[in-house]
Amino acid sequence: MKTPAVLMTSAAHRRRIAAAGAAAAMFVLAACSSSGGDSKDPAGAGKESASTAAAGPVVIEATNGKVTVPAGVKRIVSVSYATGALLDLGVQPVGTSTIDDNNPMELLPSQKEAAGRIEPIGSGIEINIEKVASLKPDLIIVEGATAFDWGIKKLEGLGVPVLHFGIDKPADLVNAQEKIALAVGREAEFKKLKSDYDTKAAKIKTDYATKLNAVKWTFASSYGGGEFLVDTSSSWVGQVLKDAGAQFSAASADPKEHEVTYSTEKLDVLADADIILVPKMAATGEVPQDTKDLDKQPAWQQLKAVKANKVIPVTYGTTDRYGTSIDVLNQIETILKGL
Repeated sequence: MKTPAVLMTSAAHRRRIAAAGAAAAMFVLAACSSSGGDSKDPAGAGKESASTAAAGPVVIEATNGKVTVPAGVKRIVSVSYATGALLDLGVQPVGTSTIDDNNPMELLPSQKEAAGRIEPIGSGIEINIEKVASLKPDLIIVEGATAFDWGIKKLEGLGVPVLHFGIDKPADLVNAQEKIALAVGREAEFKKLKSDYDTKAAKIKTDYATKLNAVKWTFASSYGGGEFLVDTSSSWVGQVLKDAGAQFSAASADPKEHEVTYSTEKLDVLADADIILVPKMAATGEVPQDTKDLDKQPAWQQLKAVKANKVIPVTYGTTDRYGTSIDVLNQIETILKGL
């Protein structure tokens, strides 16, 4: 197979980082008043999260340095991926960036009702700093791509601890969830999640060993522009596949980069894949249109997996924590059952 040009600085790659981190190219802390209308009861939200109090002060190593989180934090404002990480742990923030169909924070179905009760602090990537202040948080957690200016200094200016977890690669997301658990006194819940994940992955690896050894997997997507992306074994879903004992196609086997961008003229790099996973939006259940459009390429139609009807949508293509990773394992098991 020819070695393709790896376009890690391409527009498609930048858009992928944006979607994974905050779904745009910049972050704005809006210093304007919150919009009118009735608001949810922040005090009630605080009561729901009262059990999050840690036993004592703890020092957390974050992107913005070593941050001391005091004992008894109850009112947590979360931004971006931090919301899902907290909900996984049974912690409901008092404020969060808006979670809706267009928001990149992919929540489990069981979490959406709880998320709907959290006070919004802004839409998408625009956060109203006055709204954050009005919630009287005692801890702010930001988890998102380092490519963005998250306005950490402005948040720190509110006089409460701010944990900023910058994300450069998929593994950073799970690592951040562990630190978040320590900060909010939910280490036991985190260990349970990790144990459930490890147990599930090991069971799949054992129960489906023959099938896993017989097929090669890859994950492909596109943001248009004549390019497509291939996720590798160090990607979001790639890490889950690896833990479950999957074998990777040649294009996905090298973990050096978590994703590689190709011109659509190079679709034949997927030729040896028996199964091609593609992303499906959790909110809509739809494959993004740019990825659907790969089907219009003649070279796509010639791929072995396409001919065998083994192009399979998977939810949580950018799985960011153990909660969604367990769900991905369940989806992988369903696929294996059908082989």
